[in-house]
Amino acid sequence: MNNVIIPEFSLPSDIFIRQDITKAISNIMEPFGKRTAILLTAADFDMFYKTADQMSNILNKSGIGCMIYDKLPKEPNTEDIDEAVNFIKRANCSSIIGFGGIEAINCAKAVSILINNYIFCNDIFDEAYLRNPPVSLVTIPAFPVFGFEINPLFYVADITEKAKHVFFDKRLYPKAAIIDPSLAMMLPPADIVKNGLAALAVAIESVISEGNNNIVNTFALKAIDLIFRNLPLLLKEGADYEMVSFISAASIMSGIAFSTSYLSASMAIGLALSKKDGISLADAMGVLIPYIMEYNLTAATGKYVQMAKVMGENLNDITVIEAAIKAVAAVRSLESETGAPQKLGALDVQRQDLKEIAKMAMKYPFMENSPKQFDSGEIEAILISAL
Repeated sequence: MNNVIIPEFSLPSDIFIRQDITKAISNIMEPFGKRTAILLTAADFDMFYKTADQMSNILNKSGIGCMIYDKLPKEPNTEDIDEAVNFIKRANCSSIIGFGGIEAINCAKAVSILINNYIFCNDIFDEAYLRNPPVSLVTIPAFPVFGFEINPLFYVADITEKAKHVFFDKRLYPKAAIIDPSLAMMLPPADIVKNGLAALAVAIESVISEGNNNIVNTFALKAIDLIFRNLPLLLKEGADYEMVSFISAASIMSGIAFSTSYLSASMAIGLALSKKDGISLADAMGVLIPYIMEYNLTAATGKYVQMAKVMGENLNDITVIEAAIKAVAAVRSLESETGAPQKLGALDVQRQDLKEIAKMAMKYPFMENSPKQFDSGEIEAILISAL
């Protein structure tokens, strides 16, 4: 395998993004066999179960047997996933659909690869056990999930260690990602804004990543452009289909960029924060991204200038450093304009916990392509400045 040439870009997934595309789900699922399961967590049950039931009925009427697995709690752990695998395996499913928020999609990815490998979820991180490919996976985010709808990775809480673990495997690219922006219209605008800012964090770090290239850059910069144009309008004018469509597109573009650039210090630190303090990953990423931008600014100045341009900043008659600083200021201004939290103190993070959070963040693999390398002391310093 030493002679394998890694491509600059690869995306084996079909992407469907249009209004009411879920009504055509049987056509999309037809190549993936005659039995499927829709995974739904308790967090999404009240708002989206009716849609899941409608999709299940469409599939059953078309001759594709479909069951809804709705026994997953709000934040599933490895034991919950093992129970889902055991149940769904008995149904002899040839495909898995993750529907709803990020937790449902994470679980669907885990279930899809565990079904054929006959191991427990705790063992999945030892790749020696993963001899068989996953069953066909389809993701249907009910709202923007900042790239997880397309990324070949998931995180899951370990019931024994009380920590969240990340698993990355290119076999976990979904066969299809189905995005119906009209579903997100059911959410409060503030929730769409929160996830939009997390997508912004992913896109920004994709631009400055050492794994960036021209193709990745195009997706990431366009995601930044769409978010800056539409998030403020969404709160001022109320959500409409066009705005939500643009933010949904930005979410999946950020995921496409991340799957090659593979840099998100905000995600690594956010995962540590979300476990330690019970805050949402999206909230944590939104707060952290300006501080991570400041940390990397002098190592990727030209890329900050690119971002400042698509953020709509006037860069006439200023230095490159001044233009780069404007990119950081623009992100802070956007967060202020949308009412997003800008300090970790607003999320009830305590200073005495920061050292442990920093050490936990270093265990995640999302920082290897940073233009400036991190250690736990530098992460702690970022956390202190963000407090």
